[in-house]
Amino acid sequence: MLTLEELLTLDLLTLRAHTERAGDTLDPELHASRIRESLLISQVCAVRRDGELVAYAMLSPESPTGTCWFVLAFNTHPLHRNPAVMFELFQAFFELVKRLGIEELRSNVYKTNILSMAFHKRLGFRITKESVKGVEFFISVAEIADNPAIERTLKKLRGQPG
Repeated sequence: MLTLEELLTLDLLTLRAHTERAGDTLDPELHASRIRESLLISQVCAVRRDGELVAYAMLSPESPTGTCWFVLAFNTHPLHRNPAVMFELFQAFFELVKRLGIEELRSNVYKTNILSMAFHKRLGFRITKESVKGVEFFISVAEIADNPAIERTLKKLRGQPG
């Protein structure tokens, strides 16, 4: 079972720097409160190594029909950004998407989060809104499934030739 403390610890480790570069602050108490509220309505998948949370994704329903979900988090510990962890997180994420009947995904990203910006673009997300600090991304699940880069990435994560 995931705990608020685990999620908060990983988020503070990975989100603080680019949040501050964007001109915002990541207040631990406020962030803990947001996580607590999100957990009431969200679905989470996680990856552990030796009992420690090393990666997780959190999705929250956005549309009344339940077909569009917002990606609240897709977070990996810097020391565990490797093919095995990423493959396990992708696998759990897409199993969750399939089980819930999710057809569309939305996400907000700080422009200062270079890794996340590149990750979204590689997956085929489109920018639908933009501000000085960040962007909103959108993609249909069908578009992800049809993206040749995804198949190459999954093969690479599985250790198969591209």
